[in-house]
Amino acid sequence: MTVQSRSKRFLLFALILLGGLAATAKLPVIAQTQPGSLRLVDMVRFYSGLPHQARSLQLLQQQIDNRDPQLLQADSIAANVWRNSTTLVGHTDIFNQISAKNRTGPDPLTLATNAANVRVGGPVDIEVLPSPGVESPSQVMVTITQGGILDDSVAGVRNRFDIQQQNGQWTIQRAGRQVRCQAGRGHQDFSAEICS
Repeated sequence: MTVQSRSKRFLLFALILLGGLAATAKLPVIAQTQPGSLRLVDMVRFYSGLPHQARSLQLLQQQIDNRDPQLLQADSIAANVWRNSTTLVGHTDIFNQISAKNRTGPDPLTLATNAANVRVGGPVDIEVLPSPGVESPSQVMVTITQGGILDDSVAGVRNRFDIQQQNGQWTIQRAGRQVRCQAGRGHQDFSAEICS
């Protein structure tokens, strides 16, 4: 892969990231209506590997790293959407644990909560991340984090679902799970690794 094609891929990835940053972190976004403003889509389109363009990419990388160092981790939502792979990196694949009839429905949130088997009792955090900049998105990433798990080794479970709208119905495309261990039983961050 050439430097130019890698840089174009990075710029597209950055576009997705900055859209997500603006929505979740309440950060200022590059004004799209002001004359002379930069749009990442245009940066990708006109990138030709010139030194000043490479420097601009380095600055953009630094800004992303400074604002949210977790944003570019391998298991981040943006990274998984960008890869468009069949599984979510850094997650245990649970797609085949969801019956075919429960992978499609009229509402992405209901699909995700049913597939995650959300139980009443412990704390539950739900995040719905739509495609950035789209008023009526056709793709969302739903993350459901459950704490207070009554288990000797597992303290929390995080499920992620990549859900797309097709022909008026929402369909789960990818599903992954991570766990956080009880104290003294393994890792304290969410991971696909098994707790002891």
